[in-house]
Amino acid sequence: MSDIRQLYQRIIVDHANHPHHYGELQSANFTKTYRNPDCGDTITVFATIVDDEIVDISFTGNGCIISQASASMLTDLLIGQTIDVADDTIRNFQYLIMGQPVNDSELGDSVAFSTLSEFPTRVRCGALAWHTMAAILNDWRAGNG
Repeated sequence: MSDIRQLYQRIIVDHANHPHHYGELQSANFTKTYRNPDCGDTITVFATIVDDEIVDISFTGNGCIISQASASMLTDLLIGQTIDVADDTIRNFQYLIMGQPVNDSELGDSVAFSTLSEFPTRVRCGALAWHTMAAILNDWRAGNG
C-alpha cells in the first residue's frame, strides 16, 4: 500500500473512531434522516441554518466506517459556510468519490475518499451524509427561496 493510501486510511479510521460533531444538535432547525438500502447504514443530520449560513451541524447514525467518517468530515467542512459554498463543496465531494476531476484543495480530510470510486458498492456509504445534507439545503430553499 502506498504512503498516501495509508495516510488516507488513517484519516478515515480516525474520523470513524473519533467522529467530530457527533450527537443531536438541540438548536437544529433542520433535521433529516437517510438510510442506505444496500447495507442498512443510517445517518441523521441536524443543522442550524440562519439566513444563508450554516451555523452548526451534527450527526448521529449507525453504519460502516466509511459512512461515519464521511459524516464527520462533512460537519468539519460545512459549519460556518454559506449555502452557496456548501452546495459547491457537496458537488465537489460527489465528483471526488465518483473519480471525476475536482479541485480538492477545499475538501479537507474528505480527500481521503479520493479512491472510493474504485469500490463502487462503497460509494453510497461515502455519499450518505452528503445526500442527507443536500436534502436539508433543498428544504431550506423551499422555505426561504
